Amino acid sequence: MWHSYFSGIRKKYSMRVSKKLPLVIRFDGKDVTKEKEINFLYDYNGSFTNVLKKCAVYFSEKYKCYAILGTDEINFILPDPMPLLLDLDDECDNYSNELISLFSQYFYDYFNMFYKDRKIFFHGKCFSIPTEKITSYIKWRSGVIKNVLVTYVIKKNGIKMTDEKLSIKSGKCKELPEYETLKDMQNGILYYNGKRLNVNDFFNGNEVYIKDNEESKFDLTNEQDDIEIEFTDL
Repeated sequence: MWHSYFSGIRKKYSMRVSKKLPLVIRFDGKDVTKEKEINFLYDYNGSFTNVLKKCAVYFSEKYKCYAILGTDEINFILPDPMPLLLDLDDECDNYSNELISLFSQYFYDYFNMFYKDRKIFFHGKCFSIPTEKITSYIKWRSGVIKNVLVTYVIKKNGIKMTDEKLSIKSGKCKELPEYETLKDMQNGILYYNGKRLNVNDFFNGNEVYIKDNEESKFDLTNEQDDIEIEFTDL
């Protein structure tokens, strides 16, 4: 009696992710943006961004998936969720709460193996999306990352810009000494299967692999700040 009663509650309040549709797993660092000691433009070995990149390379190769990161967030987009589901549970349990709780421990352990300043904790979410929405999701997170990173750089340099459009803020950043580094990171850093992709080429339907810190040589002057990304019918 009690077994069926509590099992019923568990099923009622537990969401399952699809075993066939692409799976998104997203992590945000807890209180990371509040720390003045963390500079998201630093990419030396052991820096916050550098360690996020290590995680992107490792997990995207392990699960044959995409990973896009920037500032304090990283997103994994698995076109096929089964390798991860089987890795986490022999019975391929696809309850979202169990999936995120297990994978977040994998991610936490790997990240903090390389990041030595302090233990970093993460908020985690996971959900399924249609296959045709993979690019839309990556483009959406790219826009969010750019908005956060550009605003971060503006504030970091003591420039007062509050209600201006992102394109205006981006233009102001071109005057700053950090611009070359920002240009390499501002649209998010994208990987697939352990290798870095050029973000803009990916949005144009091309998979162009590059070495880290080479993306700045590509033309990023074609701003897309005011484009509305249709992403409402997941």
